[in-house]
Amino acid sequence: MKEVLSEKRYRHSLGVEKMAIKLATIYGADTEKAAFAGRYHDIAKCFDQAESDRLVVKYGISEEYLGNSALAHSKIAAAILHEEYGVDDEDILNAVKSHTTGRVGMSLLEEIVYVSDAIEENRNYPELKSLQERACTDLDTTCLYIMDFAVEMILAKGRKLDKETLEARDYITERIRRNNGK
Repeated sequence: MKEVLSEKRYRHSLGVEKMAIKLATIYGADTEKAAFAGRYHDIAKCFDQAESDRLVVKYGISEEYLGNSALAHSKIAAAILHEEYGVDDEDILNAVKSHTTGRVGMSLLEEIVYVSDAIEENRNYPELKSLQERACTDLDTTCLYIMDFAVEMILAKGRKLDKETLEARDYITERIRRNNGK
């Protein structure tokens, strides 16, 4: 990990691992899977655009991710873990693959890694502490808040919004509605 990540990104990955273990413990998910997915979720984050594009082609990832390493890195990371390191646990691979965009049908592990990525201890924004507390009691609404914030931020910056994020947000919204009996 230290060979392919900056020091800041390495610390972030360890923070995601730590938060994922905490949330997995609270919600009854597999802590070993959460630790692994949290630690390795950003293994492809520090590749430059040329390397990112090369790996998108190499691993047969959708061409829509060419020229967009910010979105591609999660898909590439899952492919590297599977192809280069022999990880075949679909839940781990999906958690890594969807940690940036979310996806319809997110498993508990996927949601834990998605949320942990946003609220790990090395992040620095005003809502961090309240989101960390909320995540410990209501993972779904925390996930939805993070997705809503991500959509607003991406649109405000004029960047490309992945349709998976909108679909995942709708999925989580519906799940919350169903769980609340509304």
